[in-house]
Amino acid sequence: MLSDPTTATNSGSIPQPKLDKLFEKINVEVRGHDFTVLKSYTLFVMNMCQTLDIHFSSRDRALMNTDHSKVNRPKYKRWIQWLLRSKFVKKKYKLHYETRTYLMEFDVHHLTGSTASAFLEYIERNTPEGVALKVTYTEMCFLPETIVKLMDGMDTK
Repeated sequence: MLSDPTTATNSGSIPQPKLDKLFEKINVEVRGHDFTVLKSYTLFVMNMCQTLDIHFSSRDRALMNTDHSKVNRPKYKRWIQWLLRSKFVKKKYKLHYETRTYLMEFDVHHLTGSTASAFLEYIERNTPEGVALKVTYTEMCFLPETIVKLMDGMDTK
């Protein structure tokens, strides 16, 4: 006969529920070679955050007067390469290759772990071609017990 695992307690203690992670800030950096695609994608993410009531902001407050006021736009990264069209050395047949990688950064504040995973999965699935995402988390954690004991000891002195 099998027993119900929810009613059986081997150690006599009640299992504690697993706490959800809390993220103070999630920084999302978007990179791509086409500026209009990046602009459209960040507008999509801003509208999605507004619909889901997620706090969306930028680290750069100087951009508050622009249409995408909550998106930080650093200067693009430029890569230039000069190559010869001819297989022999003839300077007049040089070609100039240049690529520009545009960047946009924005922050999403005060999310739980489940909301953050759903949000990030949604924006990753709707990422257009040629766009890369870089995500950086800032998680809120409890202080370790040793530090709490030291702080309590300092308060009593």
